[in-house]
Amino acid sequence: MNGGGWRRAVTALGVDRWARRLWGGRGAILMLHGLRHDDAAGWRGDPGLVTTVGQLTAVVTTLRAEGYEIVSLDAALERLAAPRPEPRFACLTFDDGYRDNYELLYPVLRRLAAPATIYVTTGFVDGEAPAWWHGVEAILVRCPALDLHLAGRRHSFSAADPATRDAAYRQVCALLRNAAPDDRHRALARLERDYGVDFIALSRERMMDWAMMRELAASGLVEFGAHTVSHPVLRGLPEITARTEMAQSRQRLEERLGRTVRHFAYPYGDAPAVDVQAVALARACGFASAVLAYGGPLRAGAPLHALPRIPFGGADTADDLRIRLSGVKTAFATSA
Repeated sequence: MNGGGWRRAVTALGVDRWARRLWGGRGAILMLHGLRHDDAAGWRGDPGLVTTVGQLTAVVTTLRAEGYEIVSLDAALERLAAPRPEPRFACLTFDDGYRDNYELLYPVLRRLAAPATIYVTTGFVDGEAPAWWHGVEAILVRCPALDLHLAGRRHSFSAADPATRDAAYRQVCALLRNAAPDDRHRALARLERDYGVDFIALSRERMMDWAMMRELAASGLVEFGAHTVSHPVLRGLPEITARTEMAQSRQRLEERLGRTVRHFAYPYGDAPAVDVQAVALARACGFASAVLAYGGPLRAGAPLHALPRIPFGGADTADDLRIRLSGVKTAFATSA
């Protein structure tokens, strides 16, 4: 039985619902990124960063069919603090601030009457910082090889066929993500010069502008959260630098949108990117919540500045979502 087959069997038998009674917690926060049309084609370096309109519709339909009420983050925090469990809830969250969140997500939210939170990296919107992984993707789409000059070393990658292109994307992005900021800046400048790619221009093309965000905020369906200025790995940053990234992104959002920004998402959001200092800073900066990029369902007593999320994207299906909502994986990981 293939991977999809066992998932269909689990959900067809209702095993996920049985497990959810034990480990499903009070609700869940879902993590998504960009959207694309159902029939859109073309290679993506990280397919998990994209969800189709049809997949998102299936997410909302599945959540409601499974008894979840889709609520705002503020409502979720109130329910987590309530002494008695209420019907389970789910929050839809989207990272980075992609333009397709305005063009494709917004119509879906209106049609389905579902609220959502979008965490925005303000430097992407203002043209101050590049979402550099899209620049790497653009190079690999049209070049059979890529040379990365980083911290005095040259790394060469073949991209002559789909398999090597996928591997090149993963390896280049891992090197750049983990590089020191100054080394990364120099490496990106070299890539721009060598391959004729403008990383900042690509980012601005892919991200919403402030007018779009003001329209979404005025709709009552979308709340905006902070996602730093430049999307760095916060773990290991000097405290003043990490604090500035958090505080300035919130300040910029509040200035341009005229609304209070209460929630934060850690860039990358995995264990190698988030340390105790980052969590403490999110609390000290006055955010009501801060979310990770992994985990499972929300349980009573969950730390408000290290809230787990359930990722969804790429080839994920409604069966994958139901199994993740069950909490089985995180329950056994915690007990192991």
